[in-house]
Amino acid sequence: MAEPPLDVVQGVPCAQWARAQEIDPVGTAGSHAGYVVVEWPLPWPRDAADVPALDAVREVVAGRGFRIQLLVPETDRCRRVALYRRPPGPFTRFEGRELQVDVDDVRPGDRTALDRAVEDPAIGDALGRATDRLLAGAGEPVEGSEVLVCTHGRRDRCCGSAGTRLWEQLRGSGLEGAGVRLARTSHTGGHRFAATCVVLPAGTAWGFLDPDALGRIVRRAGPLDDLLPRYRGCSGLDSPAAQALERAVLAEVGWPLFDCARSVEDLGGGRLRLVASGPAVVGAWEATVVPAATRPVPDCGQPPELSTRTETEHRVEGLARLG
Repeated sequence: MAEPPLDVVQGVPCAQWARAQEIDPVGTAGSHAGYVVVEWPLPWPRDAADVPALDAVREVVAGRGFRIQLLVPETDRCRRVALYRRPPGPFTRFEGRELQVDVDDVRPGDRTALDRAVEDPAIGDALGRATDRLLAGAGEPVEGSEVLVCTHGRRDRCCGSAGTRLWEQLRGSGLEGAGVRLARTSHTGGHRFAATCVVLPAGTAWGFLDPDALGRIVRRAGPLDDLLPRYRGCSGLDSPAAQALERAVLAEVGWPLFDCARSVEDLGGGRLRLVASGPAVVGAWEATVVPAATRPVPDCGQPPELSTRTETEHRVEGLARLG
């Protein structure tokens, strides 16, 4: 008897299903005013918003369009909080500033490692105050790149397995250092594209990752051909259609596009124009971006036909450089 297709098999991991169905991830990066990156110890709940002790952080950025990402702390004595903000005008990168909160300043005295693992609202309140200060311009500029690999198994088992495996493979690989910081993070969206990551301050989101692919992404080196189908888009751009157009231009221009100030104008009727200006690239491109297939967004291991959510893929037609 022939094996049933993956789109009807219950129990298939969502990332395996997405690969088999050749789901296009572009346009799924989200569009954000910025990111708040907060160190908070494991275990994390399914949703970062469900950590009661971080209410103060959420209140500071409520309604501002920032996405909160939790990171596994580097030490048990400090908690780092960084705020990446999208500057006005054409987008090149988010502007990042960071502060360190000394846990012993919040809860002084000798404490065991177990004590430090038990977080309380006092530490969350201190992180909230630090976030407020960052919004006001305090803190030190974030240097280099920050690579956030999703390992959030309580949110999705593919992120917990494929993401954790990727993170373990990257440790000691030489990717860290020389201006690159690697961290395990909470859900970045797009779990069916696991392993996933977000690269800051560039704001680029990627899926279906392996160590070689992520190494080329971080270094902005090597061929792009096999990376383009892994590109979810740049969260500094305002829509899935704009992200799809950017990828089409990236295929023509290559890595220098990410050093450009980029803006996308909606001309109406599905027609968009991307303008880029940077050290190696200056130009404008137009194309029609049309809705393509509408795909289910299944919960991991559940049949796609039971999904209550869908996403529409975008196809770029007639890309032309102006002038």
